[in-house]
Amino acid sequence: MKKRIAISVIILLITAAAICGYFFMREYVIAQEEIAVYTNIQDQYTTTTYVPTKEPDNNTPMPETEETPEALIPYMNVDFEVLLQFNPDLVGWIAIPDTIISYPVVQATDNVKYLTISFVGEYSKTGTPFADMGNNMQNLDSNTIIYGHNMGNGRSDMFNTLLSYKDYSFMLANRFIQFDTIYERHGFWKVFAVIELDANNTAFNYQQMQFQSNAEFMEWASMAMELSMHSTETYVTPQEKVLALSTCDRSKYGQNGRFIILAVQSDYGFTYG
Repeated sequence: MKKRIAISVIILLITAAAICGYFFMREYVIAQEEIAVYTNIQDQYTTTTYVPTKEPDNNTPMPETEETPEALIPYMNVDFEVLLQFNPDLVGWIAIPDTIISYPVVQATDNVKYLTISFVGEYSKTGTPFADMGNNMQNLDSNTIIYGHNMGNGRSDMFNTLLSYKDYSFMLANRFIQFDTIYERHGFWKVFAVIELDANNTAFNYQQMQFQSNAEFMEWASMAMELSMHSTETYVTPQEKVLALSTCDRSKYGQNGRFIILAVQSDYGFTYG
């Protein structure tokens, strides 16, 4: 009797292990397929050039080299014209040099569609990074918000990398974010605030896009810098435009937790190229 029970328990354990293994492998395969969608887009429709960390004068050509000396930073050149044929919701491209973040940005008439739809129109847990439905992408608002998933479960794709900004040394090494639209090459933006936020916090609205006055904008920017977990020593002026990257982070505020990176356009001009 005991032997039969032992055999039954072993069979159940083996069955449970097999089922767990099946679901693990299925999730792994799905994850690799979702990642491959964006890897293929990057490989086929972008090229990388390296630009100096300071804007050159008009007599300095943009370097064309595969090497990446410290004085250069990788910049993604995107074939927007072709990508628009795949998805007319395309509005731009977001990239953080030397990280996995390098993705097309879309915009829909709601902030729900691209939570579960890939750039190529298929159901996907990754979704697609998307601009807030209320943002004007042709003439950028004072604050442009881009949302992306924190995939969790050990995955590093989509906006998971943003959580690395909790580490001060990572923030120092990754101060610049590239964001261009299909209408204009805006170049690099410089991080000025890294914020863990409760979405129910009404004191600071990171999703505010327009401001009635310079004073209101500066009050908003000052509050962002006060909330920042790092002092970035990047200053904001009333004429600045802000880029906000937003993802979920349940580590501090549970389901209402948001992790926000705020950046302003840097003086990395693109008067060449």
